[in-house]
Amino acid sequence: MAEVLTEPVAGASVWRGDDLGADDRWIIHLGEDDFADFERALAHVSAKKLRTLTEIGAADFPLPHFSARIDDILDRLERGLGLVLLRGLPIYDRFTEDEATAIYWGIGRHIGDLVPQNRAGDLVGQIRDLGRRGPYERAYATNEDLGFHTDSTDIVGLMCLRPALYGGDSFVASSGLLYNIVVQEHPEYLPILSKNFPTDWRSEEPPGSPGWYLEPLYSYFGGALSATVRTGRAMSAMRFPEVPRLTADEVSCFMYFDSLAKRPGVALGMRLQTGDVQYLNNFVTVHTRTAFADDPDDPAHQRHLLRLWMSRPETGRPLCPEYAVWRGGYPTQTAVSEPG
Repeated sequence: MAEVLTEPVAGASVWRGDDLGADDRWIIHLGEDDFADFERALAHVSAKKLRTLTEIGAADFPLPHFSARIDDILDRLERGLGLVLLRGLPIYDRFTEDEATAIYWGIGRHIGDLVPQNRAGDLVGQIRDLGRRGPYERAYATNEDLGFHTDSTDIVGLMCLRPALYGGDSFVASSGLLYNIVVQEHPEYLPILSKNFPTDWRSEEPPGSPGWYLEPLYSYFGGALSATVRTGRAMSAMRFPEVPRLTADEVSCFMYFDSLAKRPGVALGMRLQTGDVQYLNNFVTVHTRTAFADDPDDPAHQRHLLRLWMSRPETGRPLCPEYAVWRGGYPTQTAVSEPG
């Protein structure tokens, strides 16, 4: 049985949004030296005549100056707040959209392994409103509020090409802080948070899967508390007849837990603007975005973000098997057996 941590966690990754909102220590402002490094790296890629973005490796995108920034980013993500925002990449003013995408990709190559984000094997996620989803599909390609959740990788990156006309605000909260609130207010829920629940693939199950898999919301493993929060998927997994019904206590726990990040001062809010790049450590933060509305007549106000999933299997935090399996990204071709 999984070990249940009954004491509060401490450290830099445990923070309140109202404390971070008073300063900008989570923001790195890009400058001329960074831009010059990017231009040299783009010229290096051009000289190699690589045909596609995904052919660009870390060695193909040398960043001798920006490498110190990358070390700082990784330190902040793995040993600090678990949150970094790069601000000021001059997209459209100095770099084209394709060049900015290559810069974003190249930085990602230096951060970790870039892994698939869906069953189709996409390595660069296009986050924009493509229409309303079905009831059991992932919601990132809509304009809906997403609810607080985590992605299935060590680090998720979002680069803003264009903001929405209204809404689309990003909110991030410390999953360690949320756990501490549970320890203080409802310690009887801790075993529920650590329990393996059937979790809905949301119509992206690999071949051979029954449509769900097992995963806990929190895991205390190797001396580290990590979170993968998908309460909505645990609820919708009950659409499968073989999945046990959630108990009244489990439903109450989920509803209570989902309310914590919405409390005043808990989450940090930000509105991503053109040229912003947000990086999150998924195992120490939860995130969401609010609903948004695009301007149908003005492409400059039609929300479009690019997402990367970055895995660090060799140097990332210790993970339980249920979390570690995701370090290869979304399964695309390999059949899996039915979860036990």
